[in-house]
Amino acid sequence: MAERTRPIVAVICLAAVTAVAAHASDSATFILHGGTVLPMTDPGAVYEAVAIAEDRILAVGTDEEILLLAGSNTTIVDLAGRTVLPGFIDAHAHLLRDCGRESLSPTEAQTLALSYGVTAAAEMVVEPGDLERYKGMAERGEVRVRARLFLAYNNLCGSALGPWYLGMTPFAEIAPRLSIAGIKVFVERSSCGSERAAISFGDELRPLLSPAGAFWYGDDWPLFSVDALAAVIREAAAAGFPVAMHAIGDAGVEAALRALEQAGEAARTLRPLILHDLFVRDNLLPLYASLGATAVVEPINACFVDTYNDMLPASYAGIVRRWGDLVASGARVAAGSDWPWCDTGGLNPMFRLANLISPTNASPAYASWEPCAPLAAGQILSAWDALRAMTIEAARALHLEANLGTLEPGKLADLVVLSGDPLTTPTSGLSEIHVLTTVIDGQIEWQENFDPTG
Repeated sequence: MAERTRPIVAVICLAAVTAVAAHASDSATFILHGGTVLPMTDPGAVYEAVAIAEDRILAVGTDEEILLLAGSNTTIVDLAGRTVLPGFIDAHAHLLRDCGRESLSPTEAQTLALSYGVTAAAEMVVEPGDLERYKGMAERGEVRVRARLFLAYNNLCGSALGPWYLGMTPFAEIAPRLSIAGIKVFVERSSCGSERAAISFGDELRPLLSPAGAFWYGDDWPLFSVDALAAVIREAAAAGFPVAMHAIGDAGVEAALRALEQAGEAARTLRPLILHDLFVRDNLLPLYASLGATAVVEPINACFVDTYNDMLPASYAGIVRRWGDLVASGARVAAGSDWPWCDTGGLNPMFRLANLISPTNASPAYASWEPCAPLAAGQILSAWDALRAMTIEAARALHLEANLGTLEPGKLADLVVLSGDPLTTPTSGLSEIHVLTTVIDGQIEWQENFDPTG
């Protein structure tokens, strides 16, 4: 007989057992049933149960169908109405490096991410000195969240590090849960020491900046000409690496897109990423889809957007934070946390979901600025599109969609158990949804009541 059903709160003690309990390909090691299983494959796909065999998804289906897969050593867990989703994927994070600025060690930062259901993340700036350190951490079992490394072509001050990545293997796993993803290029300077981010505005917007905007950003330009950036992209593509380009202002976004046009089809088929995308003019919107570029956005709250809107005439306010327009244009959109590094709001997918789907939202990082004007209704995403941006679209952006991002047979068993269904919960209630269990490779990495700060 199969092992008797156990409540979800008791699962933590079983993690070491379930990974080795059974080996038959048609028998589950672990079954979750009696809940809502959202595989994120299409909006109508809703199941009651999921079966795991070793480190892979065996099946999703009704309780009756999935319980038939139980064997004599199967651990069966009663979800009691809870919701199961694919593990959340953070398409722009800094868990291993920059969370130290928030006084969190890499171990604490990862545990915090796991407590929010994040099972994989892009480590978006990796410099030569970081690589061996991260490999050592992974070999000691200290990399718990799947980390996809973006190797820096230049640093956030704009200084070139050069093609130090040449000779490495694109997409290779270099240590447990640690793999190469691509090349990070700062098209604009980021926050360099005590300086603010150097956002670059193009010829159309620069003359329209308010006095405050001209004071802060009037002298900032992209770090590359289009020709020079295209050469960097081609060099990376020749070695098999996609690029992720930091571009906030419309001039930076345009430089990235025009360089992709010049770089050639080989570079575009590697799925380039454009990070931030905060200022996007109308004529740039169609280029994302036509060039195969994914916009990786942070769900910046409305107060932050107010500040930028104050820099331009009201008639131009609609070019700021165009997540809805990007989706409507056919562009792929993935979501990440980025800055503030390891912020307890931004790192939490439920916070990001609320900020993507609501015209009014809040942030612990910007609480002193609130209240603020609501976002334009056209820039609000559906809950479905927003969740996709943190699951399968984020997986695709990191070239992980063959194994992650949806709950489908054969994919890796990375999943999260939530206290509620984020697709049906009103926006005001999303902050009440919390993570009960985070699973990676069929093993529990985090359980509710575990202290996320260690």
